[in-house]
Amino acid sequence: MINFRSRNEALRQADKITRKAASVYPHISESKVEIAVDKLLQNNYDNNNTMYKLCNIKLKKSLEIDNLRNSAESGFAYYTHLIKWLKNNKLGNCYEESILAQMIGKINGIKNIYAARIFFNRNSSGAEMRLSHVISVITDKPFNKDAKYKFKNKEAIIIDPWLGITEFAGEYFNKLRNDFGHIFTLIASNESSIPLSVSKTKSLKEYNKIRKANFKSDFSLKLVEDNIESDSYIIQLKKMFPELIIK
Repeated sequence: MINFRSRNEALRQADKITRKAASVYPHISESKVEIAVDKLLQNNYDNNNTMYKLCNIKLKKSLEIDNLRNSAESGFAYYTHLIKWLKNNKLGNCYEESILAQMIGKINGIKNIYAARIFFNRNSSGAEMRLSHVISVITDKPFNKDAKYKFKNKEAIIIDPWLGITEFAGEYFNKLRNDFGHIFTLIASNESSIPLSVSKTKSLKEYNKIRKANFKSDFSLKLVEDNIESDSYIIQLKKMFPELIIK
């Protein structure tokens, strides 16, 4: 259950987790670098030297984040590895920030906090899609890792360190639709997770039409694999990283 005295108090406390996850280990977001580089590439299309340098920056950050995510670590070793990566290598994305937010929440006594991916229930063609984005969620509903859940109105609080948003689920998803949809990639929710890129459509106009249609759909959440379930992990993490305690 949400262990706060009131929903308003819960939102205020949850925002402390969002701020802590975004700021406790100052770092660069590889995906935000990619967005910025893509904009610069559009403005420097005729400058081969500049384009070469920008592409190298983009590739370097992409390889670094892949190195983190493809590490052989698992369980407790993975969580400490992730924290040390953010702390020492100063690189992370929404995935790392959401796992960190989950750790912070659990360290500070919140049991019902989870990291989750965002899915569209159905797009206009009937195929399931997901957003290239991970958040944390506090909810008083059971959360089965093999199922997708819809959350509306005040049934859950969304913690999004990457966007800097803490909001009840309904309001959060409205913000995604109205303010942030243009910055995310749509991914087919099959085993290959093929990006729905412009190259897969006839034109940029068609791609934007597909994106707009998807954002009219309801959103659902599904747990990511690396959710913390062991109380012993939390005790150890609290001792190793006291800076994650919210005072």
